[in-house]
Amino acid sequence: MVNFLNTIVKTAYANLWMLTHGYKTGLITSEGKFPLLVSGGKIQIGKLGLNGFIAPVQIGAVKKGSLKVGRNVFINQGASVVSHLEITIGDNVKIGDFVAIYDSDFHPIEPSKELTLAPVHIKEGAWIGRSAIILPGVTVGANSVVAAGSVVTKSVPPATLVAGVPARFVRTLDTKKGWIRP
Repeated sequence: MVNFLNTIVKTAYANLWMLTHGYKTGLITSEGKFPLLVSGGKIQIGKLGLNGFIAPVQIGAVKKGSLKVGRNVFINQGASVVSHLEITIGDNVKIGDFVAIYDSDFHPIEPSKELTLAPVHIKEGAWIGRSAIILPGVTVGANSVVAAGSVVTKSVPPATLVAGVPARFVRTLDTKKGWIRP
């Protein structure tokens, strides 16, 4: 009963925080630690589940950033999804523990190089495994799977399994249109 009440309080907190910051969202359910909500940019959320039992989820958009999250999206503990330009996450996406999705590299790596800002798109039904990193400019195709610990530097076609550092093609997945990953 206590866990249920804690979930209700954290869910109410996340939804109230979004509302008081002027964001329109669907239902956000939150379990575990309070999520770290980042504001300043544009945020649009459908129906989102957050699990932060070990580490809180960091989610939001800084000034000039845009975060769009579809319906029935689940983000697991310790994940970081904060937009500096544009991050879109489609319906029925699952994001594993400690995943990082970046649309910015935050700092130039050399004086002659500019800061990299490029949109990231996670298409419907994708599954991003534990501790994977999605870098700026990447699109993860519909129903694709990014294996745990992968670093995705290039776009992933629909219905594809990628793995490794950097992530590479492993195989095409046998998925049907309209299939929703359990």
